[in-house]
Amino acid sequence: MRHVSPSLLPLALIALGLQGADAFAQAGNPHNGTWKMQFDATERVRVQGTVDVKDDSGAWKTVARDSRDPCTGREAPIAVRRATAEQLVFRVMRSKVLAGCPDFTVTMNRVDDNNLQGAMHNGWKVQMSRQ
Repeated sequence: MRHVSPSLLPLALIALGLQGADAFAQAGNPHNGTWKMQFDATERVRVQGTVDVKDDSGAWKTVARDSRDPCTGREAPIAVRRATAEQLVFRVMRSKVLAGCPDFTVTMNRVDDNNLQGAMHNGWKVQMSRQ
C-alpha cells in the first residue's frame, strides 16, 4: 500500500474537484436550443413565439402586437433558474428592455424529448416544442 504525503493530499483533492467541475460544465442545460412557444392569452388570442435557451440565459420572443400594451411583442432576455431533465424554470426579464414592463416566471415540465408544458405566473398554459 502506498502512502500519500500529507503535503500532496490537498493538491490531489483539488485536482479531483476540478475534474468534477469540468464534467458538470460540459453537461450543460438539457433544454439548450430554440423552442417554438405558444400560449393562449385569452379565449380568442393565441400568442406564438420562440424561446432560445443557452445554459443559464437566453431570449423570449413573441409575435404579438397590442397598441394598448407597449411591453407586448418585445424580445426579452431570460434567466434560467432551474434546468433538470424533467423541468425548466426561467424568468423573463422584460424590465431590462423597457422600464415599467413586468418580469415574470415560467415553469415548464417535460412531456417528452421535444415537448414541454407548463404555465406562466398568471396561470396561462404554455407549450414549447423543440425546433
